Amino acid sequence: MSRTSRAAAVLDAAARWKQSCLIEGGSLFGEEKLWTSEHFGELQTYFVKRTDESKRSFLEKLRDQLAPAPPEAKRLWAEVTWVYYLIVNSVRGVTKLDRIRTVWEWSEVALPEDHWALGADVLDNGIVHPGRGYSGHQWREYRFLVTMMLDWCRQSVGERESLLRDPWLFAEYLDRQGDRRQIRHALLYLLFPDEFEPIMAPQQKHQIVLAFGDAPDELADSGETDLVRLDKALLEVRRRIAEERPDEEVSFYDKGMRSVWQPDAAQESDVDRGGEGDDAWYASRFGTVDVWVIAPGEGARLWAEFLDAGVAAIGWDYLGDLAEYDSREAVHDALIANGAGENPLMQSLAAWEFVHEVAVGDIVLAKRGRSVILGWGKVTGEYVHDPERAEYRNTRSIRWHPCDAPIEFGSKITTKALTRFTPYKPWLRSVFESMDAGPNGGEQEDGAAGQDPYDLAKAMSDLFLEEGQFSRMVDAIALHKNLILQGPPGVGKTFIARRIAWCLMGCKDSRAVEMVQFHQSYAYEDFVQGWRPTESGGFTLRSGVFLEFCKRAQADLDRPHVFIIDEINRGNLSRIFGELLMLLEADKRGREFAIPLTYSPAGERFGIPGNVHVLGLMNTADRSLAIVDYALRRRFAFEWLGPAYGTRQFREHLLEADLETGLVNRIVRNLSELNERIRDDKDLGPGFEIGHSYFVPEESADEQWYLDTVETQVAPLLREYWFDKPEQVHELVEKLRS
Repeated sequence: MSRTSRAAAVLDAAARWKQSCLIEGGSLFGEEKLWTSEHFGELQTYFVKRTDESKRSFLEKLRDQLAPAPPEAKRLWAEVTWVYYLIVNSVRGVTKLDRIRTVWEWSEVALPEDHWALGADVLDNGIVHPGRGYSGHQWREYRFLVTMMLDWCRQSVGERESLLRDPWLFAEYLDRQGDRRQIRHALLYLLFPDEFEPIMAPQQKHQIVLAFGDAPDELADSGETDLVRLDKALLEVRRRIAEERPDEEVSFYDKGMRSVWQPDAAQESDVDRGGEGDDAWYASRFGTVDVWVIAPGEGARLWAEFLDAGVAAIGWDYLGDLAEYDSREAVHDALIANGAGENPLMQSLAAWEFVHEVAVGDIVLAKRGRSVILGWGKVTGEYVHDPERAEYRNTRSIRWHPCDAPIEFGSKITTKALTRFTPYKPWLRSVFESMDAGPNGGEQEDGAAGQDPYDLAKAMSDLFLEEGQFSRMVDAIALHKNLILQGPPGVGKTFIARRIAWCLMGCKDSRAVEMVQFHQSYAYEDFVQGWRPTESGGFTLRSGVFLEFCKRAQADLDRPHVFIIDEINRGNLSRIFGELLMLLEADKRGREFAIPLTYSPAGERFGIPGNVHVLGLMNTADRSLAIVDYALRRRFAFEWLGPAYGTRQFREHLLEADLETGLVNRIVRNLSELNERIRDDKDLGPGFEIGHSYFVPEESADEQWYLDTVETQVAPLLREYWFDKPEQVHELVEKLRS
């Protein structure tokens, strides 16, 4: 069995939850009836059906989604959150508790204190590190839970008890719910730990079965499609190993075991299992650089100045330029000569290390007193003695990331002005995980963090482009104000567009980026300005999305603003832009070129601010669209984007995502050959090639993922391209499968 002593508290908590909630429909934290079809129906209405695609954090969006929901629904969500985090060991117990309490108290009821389910023995003893996909796509995990539980609560008590008596019937029930999520594997282990493994990635289960078991051919071929069969095969592997090692608590993530089924990742097994993963966590997070802790003056009185100036600094100004001392002993002697005490070892060490040991790329934490962290930063410059400063003249440039609010820790931090904290990895992990939680304890999502610095180096770490091509695009939109990215589907136009915007601005600032998608019914009134009906039966003049965006840009002229238009050639451009076509030109920006708008009151004029940049995205494979007319084309720079199958970056990305080398070679070969056929077809050409984005997995992937992508993403496109040649399409799809 896969029960371990470490999992005992979590499994006991899961058993109590099963009885009180899954069977009785009660509450985990109280006496009311929360786990009912009525209340899950409310979560279905307010969360599942009210999607929010804004760039805010998950918790911010959830707060707005649940705002009109009854208080019982909010308390139920808090209990569902407890289930979501129960198995997780990569989030600290205090963070889990904070997220549960936050949602519970939206119902204006205090969370019960000292409740057994909220104790450290339960919340601090998670079992599995589920990977980035679990938190990055948590809305999908919650959607699965809510939808599944709504159906579950509609079953009779007898049907529920019957399903909970048979682990395989329950597994089949979960698999009938449709959308496969990691929480499926978590629920099965929590409820049936004697039959299921604490493994939340089906591809890893498959690897284990193939490595340790005599897997039947049909299982090897089906991969992860038949999850129940896969779990049964894994159970047989577990039982055989248990017979061979009757006195051991065996984990498939132990280094010795993992080296058999996933040799390349064995050295990282401690990360997945938690507990002793601090060294691996540090290496993954920081690589080989050092982490330091610094005090921004007594009581952190210089913290605001550190942030404004982008520096870290230390005192001992009476020593002059610290770089002139040739040894730590020389610094030590100078401190004594200046009255710093008989043996100022810590002071001399800090001064010497600040000059000679701290390096560009190192990480620095700013502290206040002995228990408060203010933020962190990355060292960007060498030591500089700045005699123009009034105090703290020994400096280094730092790119700071302040905490949203100071974070206080129970453990005490050293009182030294500067300390190397690299050896204290468990403490560092705790600190950075707390900071990573973001505002109100919610995970930071892409684009939601405000103004994170962003430059060319960061962009290139995400892209499959050559640096010269990407730089050309940034330069083009900066110079011409307007740029169109054109190319076939799946080449990453939207992905690249955001990174162009961030590079142009120098930071990730979601407030200065707006995105719309044109369609055939999109009109001037939606985009610029138009009359809209009111509840009283009249009409009111309202600004469209572009006019509102321009007003925001006008109020912040020092910052570039980027307006992204997806499917720009899908709309009737003359009708949408109207008189603004002229104002789009780079040399006709600003108030001096302002003109009256169609619906503006007499005397009111509008001009596009000079800091507004328009970035259009054009799908060249859409047969229904006309070519962009000349009037608009001459106002934009154009950049062609093609598939990246042949690039080094694409291949490395797939290998880093744990795809087998053979599968990577197969993807590159098959799709490159298919695109060659498309390019050579006189009715198609390069604009119809298959982009690489279809084969960039959001999570870890395997053979079955590849086949599913071919069947659901690529094959439909080929059927559309060669609608009159079904035999040719069949031949091409079969070749992709081979």
